[in-house]
Amino acid sequence: MNRWIGSLVLSGLASVLMAQAPFTIVRPADGSRVREKVHILIPKGSIPTGGYVGVFLNGHLIEAVVPPLVGKYYEYVLDTKGRGIADTPAGKTDKLELVLYADSDDKSRIVDRSSVDVKIGNEANIAVPNSGLKLRYKFVPGQDMVYNLTQFVQVQPMSEEDNANGGKAATFETEGERIRLLYSVTNAYGNGDGLLRMQALPEKGKDYADLTAASETTQKRYYDTDMAPLYMRVTTTGHEVFGALPAYVAFESPTGSVNTVALFAAFPLPTLPTKPVRPGDSWQSRFQRGALDLNNWTDMKSVVKQFPARGEFVNVEWEGGHPCAKIRNVIQEGTMSLDDKKLAAKGAQFAGDKVGITETIWFAMDTHQILKIQRDMKIDQKVENGGGGFGGSPFGGGGGGPAGVPGRPGGFGPPGGDPTANGGGGRGDFHAPVSDIRQQGIPRGPKGGFGGKGGFQGGPPSGFGGPGGPGFPGSGMGRQGAPTSQATFVRIHILQTFTLEK
Repeated sequence: MNRWIGSLVLSGLASVLMAQAPFTIVRPADGSRVREKVHILIPKGSIPTGGYVGVFLNGHLIEAVVPPLVGKYYEYVLDTKGRGIADTPAGKTDKLELVLYADSDDKSRIVDRSSVDVKIGNEANIAVPNSGLKLRYKFVPGQDMVYNLTQFVQVQPMSEEDNANGGKAATFETEGERIRLLYSVTNAYGNGDGLLRMQALPEKGKDYADLTAASETTQKRYYDTDMAPLYMRVTTTGHEVFGALPAYVAFESPTGSVNTVALFAAFPLPTLPTKPVRPGDSWQSRFQRGALDLNNWTDMKSVVKQFPARGEFVNVEWEGGHPCAKIRNVIQEGTMSLDDKKLAAKGAQFAGDKVGITETIWFAMDTHQILKIQRDMKIDQKVENGGGGFGGSPFGGGGGGPAGVPGRPGGFGPPGGDPTANGGGGRGDFHAPVSDIRQQGIPRGPKGGFGGKGGFQGGPPSGFGGPGGPGFPGSGMGRQGAPTSQATFVRIHILQTFTLEK
């Protein structure tokens, strides 16, 4: 009887499978050249209820999934770049195989399989002349480039005592914040320079964006009428010729005057090498970040701060369907005292102040645009108790309270400032961000407006502070009650990603 029941179960399973559509890879075709994200399609109805698919490359399991149904096909996306899959060696192929599994008698059994041979080429078919590539921006009047910027912050705080005793810092992560940025070419000059208008944008499909400005510790809602432009004239290699805030003419109000909030976003494009380069070359580069002094806006001639960096041509590769030069700018700085060297010898997690910034750029050689930027920033800093707080904005500024008091996890703020002041932190411009979102209350007169005879009387409104030190992210916890002489070590890891909007 038991054998008879088992036969019925197996026969039923076979009948169900025979009723399915054929399990076969429809796309990519056998022998195809593929790159980046490979869309693998199999027919609708080819996966039975309870079945799943194993994805293999050259016999190695990549993932076991139930692919989503998209129209008439199940679709699995193999991200060859995201998974770090190397290009296929010349003269060879890679075997891409899907294996269909189904459960029977509480065991997974192979039901069917399908495979194709492919050639992966993320770095293939991009010619590099012997003389090198001359990488240049191409500015076309009326051209609008919109980028999505996301930022994530990770914080690791630890007391001086715990660090000396070999402790390991806890890790706290913040929710990512997102902003859309417009780079609009308003003019192109005969020598190739471009006049760019940089401006924050509302969320797509809305007339507002929820952002945390440099002077704030929490998000606020900013409408499109609050988002003010900055202007930069830049060379074809991205170097600033000048930068400024425009003068506005305000609308009159029944009372004759109105206070308007203006939100500025300074995220300069990265610089490119000045000479032709080939993969493997390096050069003296410049790392740029936004730098705004709204207290002296009428005298501003620059909206960026530059730091020397090491530029590297990593390779050429495809990104978003475009042939790209992948270049990298790197900064590594640090100081170590004798005590720091002793800590390092003991294997302590923190030993001296350090700053490391790596900026990886994908520059499209066909459109002469930046397609993507990844900025990876790591900061180690020792803050004495009673000094700068760690609270701050994910996009800049602020700071909340003395060290050891719980602060909102956030980012970092405008340059300079006193590192011992509450809400400060940081030690000079170098620890300031590569980005800057700033808000300003602008008293507007009825006639002259911002910059006219009736406008900006008496300077910025009370309560708006000048540039301060970087407000480092809050840890969310503190060693309350620790001796006042006890210092706190903080490691901040910030990852920013700029992506050109489709």
